[in-house]
Amino acid sequence: MPDPTSYRPKPDIAANAATSAGADDGTGILLEQLKTPSDDDVAAITHLWIATGLIPAIRDARKDIENCINANHGSLIVARLPSDRQIIATMMTGHDEIFGWIHYLAIAAFAQSLGLGRQLVELAEDILRASNLAEVRATIETPEIADFYTKLGYEPVTNAPQTKAHDVFQTTLMCKRLSP
Repeated sequence: MPDPTSYRPKPDIAANAATSAGADDGTGILLEQLKTPSDDDVAAITHLWIATGLIPAIRDARKDIENCINANHGSLIVARLPSDRQIIATMMTGHDEIFGWIHYLAIAAFAQSLGLGRQLVELAEDILRASNLAEVRATIETPEIADFYTKLGYEPVTNAPQTKAHDVFQTTLMCKRLSP
């Protein structure tokens, strides 16, 4: 299985994101598989998820983070700025031995449109492909996220149950076949 801690975004994307974030060292964005989050990490992730509309402002992300980290087949990947280790993106990936899953893909507003989301999804697909899974599914919380996944080759899952997320959008599922 690829080691997410050694994965580095493509240099041009990393440099652009570092520049956009005000980092002047140009070393790029650090990706880390978060195994033992600090209280500051949980607070930063909660803030990011609220800011990007993934969870309501009254919710603490700690339970979701703990569930992912403690799962046998789950990983929480965070992207950090090298200058101050600020968390600017998250993605949970894992599998249930049938399907691969991507959850909680969130990118800070200043780092969006730089390709980081695409690279995180590609990393998840690589991790899941290494687990010999044929299909990856993603939970979709907003129409913008649906558009993003569509551009990456994902399609809506037919007959998937839909639930209301924050009384705004119907949460749905999208999927993509993974090539060997």
